Amino acid sequence: MGIEEEIERLEEEIKNTPYNKATEHHIGKLKAKLARLKEEAKKRKAPKGHGFFVKKAGDASVAIIGPPSVGKSTLLNKLTNAKSKVGSYGFTTTQIIPGMMEFEGCQIQLLDLPGIIYGASEGKGRGREIIAMARVVDLLLIMVDVFTVNEIDYIVRELKNAGIRINEKPPDVIIKKRDRGGINIEFAKKCSKLGYETAKAIILEYMSNADVIIRDDITDEQLIDAILGNRVYLPAIVAVNKVDVNRDVKVDVDIDTIYISAERGEGLEELKRKIF
Repeated sequence: MGIEEEIERLEEEIKNTPYNKATEHHIGKLKAKLARLKEEAKKRKAPKGHGFFVKKAGDASVAIIGPPSVGKSTLLNKLTNAKSKVGSYGFTTTQIIPGMMEFEGCQIQLLDLPGIIYGASEGKGRGREIIAMARVVDLLLIMVDVFTVNEIDYIVRELKNAGIRINEKPPDVIIKKRDRGGINIEFAKKCSKLGYETAKAIILEYMSNADVIIRDDITDEQLIDAILGNRVYLPAIVAVNKVDVNRDVKVDVDIDTIYISAERGEGLEELKRKIF
């Protein structure tokens, strides 16, 4: 069985296994193995050739990320000195367009990223290269319009699959690998989401000897993130564009959200403050 088939099998088993005290140990092992295989698959599929590159400038940088044709380029042009190409059809922006926004004496670099699609984290539509650029900024501005508000969840999911954690703090876990002695785990505080045996099974998927101190009440997935050590933790806000077309639209996400009309300039001062 190849890696892709094994990944699919594990995902299906996790999906179909009810989570409870009796199964949490087994599910933890499955998640650890799945994450390890995904990392291996990602390395094998690493894009060849040149990716996107924009020199960082200013006091901070913000990536505008979202589906095609939601008004990202229009917003960039309104907020900065950039001249990003605007079109009413998908994939107008095929490169990363930078612009500089001045606000209260600060220079904030905004990056108009090409639109991301389903499967971006797996490389579809140059998704890996786009998300790689998103990993190095200081803030993510997830932008949709009134017609694509349901796509916020998939954008967050694609970012998560690519190792970007939104509005989360890194898990406080210390891992010291050793040459012998097995796995020793110390919980510095009571952990209600992760048991000792589950934590040990997860760690054993990656190493055989280590001293591990868990200082947060973390989940099995957060422990896996700590072990892998390649996750990026970024603040994010959501901008819903084109509210002049539909003022009744509302989104139900646990992310700070602002409603704007980039074309008409509505809500842009408030957006600047949220970015700042």
